[in-house]
Amino acid sequence: MTCWTGKNKRIRRGFTLIELPAVRQRAFTLIELLVVLAIIALLTSVLVPSLGMAKELARGAKCMTNQRAVGMAIQMYAGEKNGRLPGSEAWIDAILPNLGGSQPDDAWSRDRSNMPEALFCPCDDDPYPRPYMTGEMEVTSYMVNGAETDFAMGGGRKLGIGLFGGNSSIDRAGCASSCMMLGETTNYGKIVDLDSPAIQQAFADAGANVNDARTRFHHRATSGFYHNGKMAVYFADGHSDMVQGRQVDPLPPSQWPGGAMMSGSTTFYPNLSLPTAEEDPAFWGPPYTR
Repeated sequence: MTCWTGKNKRIRRGFTLIELPAVRQRAFTLIELLVVLAIIALLTSVLVPSLGMAKELARGAKCMTNQRAVGMAIQMYAGEKNGRLPGSEAWIDAILPNLGGSQPDDAWSRDRSNMPEALFCPCDDDPYPRPYMTGEMEVTSYMVNGAETDFAMGGGRKLGIGLFGGNSSIDRAGCASSCMMLGETTNYGKIVDLDSPAIQQAFADAGANVNDARTRFHHRATSGFYHNGKMAVYFADGHSDMVQGRQVDPLPPSQWPGGAMMSGSTTFYPNLSLPTAEEDPAFWGPPYTR
């Protein structure tokens, strides 16, 4: 649309008076304005999800960086102990010096503010789940591959399961590039695959309650898939990767972790699962690969 604004301008050249036309200004039509708004809306709809995806990728990368730092601290510990891994119980205490941290004077006062940043995934809003309110007090977003069950809570026999169980050697990992050393956790920070008949028998032989252990250690009850259904996993050869959670039938409420049934408790993923020891024994390592 063209519009005339102002009055005609008159100028004098010698004895001649010349009248110039008013200046013409170009303005947007309504259609042009609507087109521009539509283009902005289209660009926004395309860019906003991309920005969200970029943010998620950055958080995932930060998580794997933190996890690698924890894994390297574990391997440093093993190097100092002739290849022996820290047991799954109090493993964080064993590696704290290698992360630049120190044991708080009062273990019950542990929280995110006084523990090394590397112990936490940026996507984990609750790295202090309620089930930790036992004697373990392991404040972290990450879990070790293996569980050490003490059915007497402070006394009695203990059973080492998985790569970390029983203070095993790092050399026992077998195919290290496929064997999980650390994953992400929502409960307890320890996992096993208690669907494995050999592991069930090992628990039973040790006098542990297998059904009770399922709600505490089984990977269906402890795994944290914080990255759009994926979990950051640190492998025994020192590399990290994202492992997609498998869609499975929901875990029965009777096998839910205790914290998942409490108000304001940790995130729980009843519809996602890691591969089982039967499907991928190399992922779990010894003793599943025996």
